Amino acid sequence: MSTGTTTAATPVATKGGSAAMGLRRYWPRPKSVAGQIALLVVAAIVAAHAAAAVALVAMREPWRAEARPGVAANRLAIIARMLDEAVPAERGTILDAARRSVPSLQIQGWQGTPAESAHLNDRPIIERLRDAFGRELTLTDLALGAAAEDPPVVHVGLRTPTGAQLRATLPDDPLEPPKRGAVVFTFLFLATTLTLLTVWATRALTAPLAQLAGAAEAFGTNRAPLPLPRRGPDEVLALAGALDRMRARVNRLIDDRTQMLAAISHDLRTPITRLRLRAEFIDDDQARERTLRDLDQMNALVEAALAYARDERSAEGGSDSEKPLIDIASLVQTVCDDFSDTGAAVSMEQARHVLIRAHPEDLERAVNNLVDNAVKYAGGARLSVSKCENGVAIEVADDGPGIPEAERHAMLQPFVRGDRARNLNDASGFGLGLSIVLAIVEAHDGRLTLENRPAGGLSARIELPGTLTSDGARTSREIETA
Repeated sequence: MSTGTTTAATPVATKGGSAAMGLRRYWPRPKSVAGQIALLVVAAIVAAHAAAAVALVAMREPWRAEARPGVAANRLAIIARMLDEAVPAERGTILDAARRSVPSLQIQGWQGTPAESAHLNDRPIIERLRDAFGRELTLTDLALGAAAEDPPVVHVGLRTPTGAQLRATLPDDPLEPPKRGAVVFTFLFLATTLTLLTVWATRALTAPLAQLAGAAEAFGTNRAPLPLPRRGPDEVLALAGALDRMRARVNRLIDDRTQMLAAISHDLRTPITRLRLRAEFIDDDQARERTLRDLDQMNALVEAALAYARDERSAEGGSDSEKPLIDIASLVQTVCDDFSDTGAAVSMEQARHVLIRAHPEDLERAVNNLVDNAVKYAGGARLSVSKCENGVAIEVADDGPGIPEAERHAMLQPFVRGDRARNLNDASGFGLGLSIVLAIVEAHDGRLTLENRPAGGLSARIELPGTLTSDGARTSREIETA
């Protein structure tokens, strides 16, 4: 696994950052996740209560409810029913009490001659009065022909079925329907306010977590290390600090290991060379050949370990814009030709020419390792280059025994070989070939998969992104040739 260079993460300046800092200076918020969630809940409750209070204020009854036409008509209907049910001797007392209780209706006794005024039935206030009384009611317009008053009123004389009579003045304003608009507006305002508040609060709460996840995801790839969050809840800041320290320790350990392998390789070459020269003077041919073979194996082991460490760190070699533009099909054909020249049964079945940015030496080494394994364990290989969903795919197929599914993951680990029974004296490799391939593929943001073919054998597939990095006038699309 390759890692990014250890650098001190600095917060990225964003638009409006100074304004946000100024707001926090006057409105401090809790530093913990639990405190911020509690603040969100309390703020939502306060907003809900504020919206409910606005609704109550908008729909409240006026201080003098009888001034509303509908209320005045209902109260006059109640008084008329009381008079209708009472005996004639008690009606005067009821009228006096009603006059004092509802002065705005100007209720008085009336001894005039009732005459039904048909034009009154067109007024909504009269219709409400008749509906509220619920019985036959004779209504007379006492202001017929008089000049209109401001505010508009209706002077009516009433006669109930039992002969009770009175006169009253009703407001003639239009009847107001229930304030459904206020109710709808209140609920819409409440829903919108709570939604916006919740979205804002959750985004502010999860933004440091998303930034932390991005930094953790970029760690170990060829991408530049992303800055760790410097603002947010205390738990996120503690986790960011722990990740930063872990990243520094991992980088230091890998650097130390690479330097150690390089030092071992450098220091062992000289004594191996001296031993090789001394082995040439051994008189026993069999002993000399065994010694030279052991020395060659030691040198190959050192070189393979150093190559693995170097390829594992290759992700630090630069950005995509620094990689040359190469034709994958030509590179794979070169590897195929090299093996064919040595007499190996290696052939190219399909070649799709696609240009991508990559390190040709590293990709050639990766393909070479896969073909070498196929030739070594299956006697030959068939190569193909094709387009895939994400870019270009390089496939190396053979007719060998394949790899059991339970061992495929382990085979990608360093120093793990396919034949566990072999030892170093008989082995022709050290179990680093697939590990080197995996390190190179991951350094190019690709994927390596090993699958057993239904007809027998193993299929090793490398998928590389075929999208070019935009630079200047170049478009972000893969370039295909014939």
